[in-house]
Order: sequence, then C-alpha cells, then structure tokens
Amino acid sequence: MKFSLLVVLKRIRFVTCFVLILAISSTMADPVPVPKSFSKFAIQLYQQCVAEKGGNVIISPFSVQSALSLAFMGATGDTAREMSTTMGYENPDRNAIADNFATLLSTYKDSPLLKIANKIYVQNKYNVKAQFSEIATKKFNSEAQPLNFADNVNSAKTINTWVEDRTNNKIKDLIPADALNEDTRMVLVNAIYFKGLWENKFKVENTKKMPFWTTKDNSVDVDMMHTKADFKYGVFDDLKAVALEMPYKDSDLSMLIILPNERDGLADLEKALGNRDLSDITKNMYKTEVIVDIPKFKIEYEIELKTVLSKMGMARMFSDAAEFGDLLEENDPLKVSKVIHKAFIDVNEEGAEAAAATGVKIRLKRSLVGEPDFFTADRPFRFYLLIPKDSIAIFQGNLMDFSGDTPPAHEEL
Repeated sequence: MKFSLLVVLKRIRFVTCFVLILAISSTMADPVPVPKSFSKFAIQLYQQCVAEKGGNVIISPFSVQSALSLAFMGATGDTAREMSTTMGYENPDRNAIADNFATLLSTYKDSPLLKIANKIYVQNKYNVKAQFSEIATKKFNSEAQPLNFADNVNSAKTINTWVEDRTNNKIKDLIPADALNEDTRMVLVNAIYFKGLWENKFKVENTKKMPFWTTKDNSVDVDMMHTKADFKYGVFDDLKAVALEMPYKDSDLSMLIILPNERDGLADLEKALGNRDLSDITKNMYKTEVIVDIPKFKIEYEIELKTVLSKMGMARMFSDAAEFGDLLEENDPLKVSKVIHKAFIDVNEEGAEAAAATGVKIRLKRSLVGEPDFFTADRPFRFYLLIPKDSIAIFQGNLMDFSGDTPPAHEEL
C-alpha cells in the first residue's frame, strides 16, 4: 500500500495568511497516548471519507495524522488547539507528541516491509524556524530542501518524483503544478509504502472464480484465493459480524478483516463499529484453524480532504484566521488551502503491496469439535493493516465492488 501526504504553505496576496496544501497518497508512546489518539482519529477520518465519497475506500490515517502533526509543530493559538483536539491529543505538548512519533518511526526505520518518509520543501530564501527544524529533523526524520515554487512545473516534478521513489512508483502526480506558485512558501510531504508476504501464503493453483455479492441479490465472478491455516478469529454477535487477522511474514504487522454476516450488512456494520476501538475487537479473538477464501483485488483512491478535516474540527487552519507562526522565520501568515489524499492497494496470493483488505463469510458456529471455521470473502467488508500490539491502523478501508475489473453483475435466480 502506498500513501503520501503533502502540505503546501502559501502566502495570499492582500490577505494576511499562508496557504497550506495537504496531499495524501498511497502509503507512540506515553506521555501522550498516541495509540488511543490514532484510533480515535482513524475512525473519524474513515467515517467522514465514506460520507464524502462512496465506493471502495482505502486511506492511511497514519499518513494523514503524521503530516498534520508535523504541521501542528508550527501551529499556535486556536489553530493548534483545534488540531490537537481533533487528532485526539489529550496532552498537546509538542515535544511529547514528537517523541512518540520518533519512537514509532525508529521502530520501522530499517523495516523491509514498511517504509515511512517525511520531507519538507521550502521556498528559496525563506528560512524554517530553528525549533521547528530541529523537531522535524530529529523526531520526524524530515529534511528540508529549497525549491523555487514560482517555477511550479519543475517544483511539482521534484516533489512528485520524491513521492514516486518512496512508493515504488505507485503514487504518481500527487501534486498538480497549478497548486504551486510564487506565493507558495512550504510543502510538507509524508509517504508510506508497504509490501508484505503472507505468513501463510495462498497457492496460485487454488485460486478459482467465485461470486462476490456486491448487493443482496447481485454478484460478480472474481478470482478467489484459498488457504487453510491457523489464524486469529472472532465472532461478534453485537456487530453481526466475524473477524479474521492474518499476519505478514517476518513482521509484527497483520491484516484485520471484519465481515458482516449479511450480504448487504456493511452499512449496519459501519454504524455498529461507531467509535469502537480496534483493541476491543482484537483482544477478543482467538487462534484457531480456518479455511479462508478472499478475493484478489486492487483499489486506487483519491479524495480532497479539506471538507472532511473541516467537519472533523480543523476548519480554522483553512481560514484566514489560521495561525502557523512557528514555521518560518519570515513574518508571513499561513493557512491550509487544500488536502488531497491518494492511495493504492494490491492484494494477491503472495501478500499485499500497500495495504491488504479482505471480506469474510464465516460460519458462526461449529457443528463438530475440532472442525475448522470458514472465512470466505464473498461480500463487502472492512479491512485494516495493523500494528497489533497497539491496535494502530496504518491503513484501513473497505471493499464494496469490482467496478471496471469484473464481468457484469448477474442476478441470483
């Protein structure tokens, strides 16, 4: 899975403010409860994205919150308070928050599966404040590079090339050239790339065509992968759903799949999940033998997040009243102008490039002792790429249909 987040700061002529463009594609520790804050923010972000734009969804709450947190390091006043509250930081102390990001980033610094990168681009002849530069460099592993944003074509090319290099060329053209101009002052970028192999691989020869029910009565034939192994599994009567956790090889990361019992049950599942913390689900799962069938699929996703983040409580940073006075030495006021999110996922027999998603249809009870459960992804479902120990969702989304990639739907007789 690939994601990146772009933040562009501009000066508005005749208006005392900067413009900040955030663009996302794709890819924690005390005293600030970052896992808790990430869970809260991830749930709200996902819900707003679904409400704003239907269809298949894949987002990286971690990428969004990473870039927003880096921007938060330069925010002041009510803007900083709005950002910290929306992101769930009970303790808005910058150093504490930065220390938590430093802990997580250092954990995956040399990971062959998960790559996380931050970058700052600054307008030529402008200077980043020393305190912000130190936090960005030491805590977010983000280096600064000068650019001439008036040369918007070449500047956009430089930024987009950086993103492409860090997402294995899966995220292209993150920022359009016309988003940059002589008033642009700073661009903050976060990119995440994940490629993992299943701990229990699916054999290619076992993949076969099976129906995937896009609605209660309509289905499309898709390539369904098949395996039988021990996985963490759970039945949740209150959610009217079942869950499966599939680990990745040589990693502490895993894919969590939550499948509604009914073919058309995803909407009800989304409501039932509400603000429920993922740890409430994962801690109530157990390891057992499961026969698994999940579809091969790809999702490409893009969404403008300005409206989404404003509805979540960050409206001030997009307004002329925004306060980002701790970013630059120069006394130019800043504001956020645009937020673009791009994401990509490819799930196949070997594993997942980027994030993984899967739907599951499971028999709720066993008729015989020792008989394996069944986990068949033949209906819309919710998925997460998790850091299980903290229940942090690096990626999350849903699979609802195979529009454009499958034969026409056929109706059940």
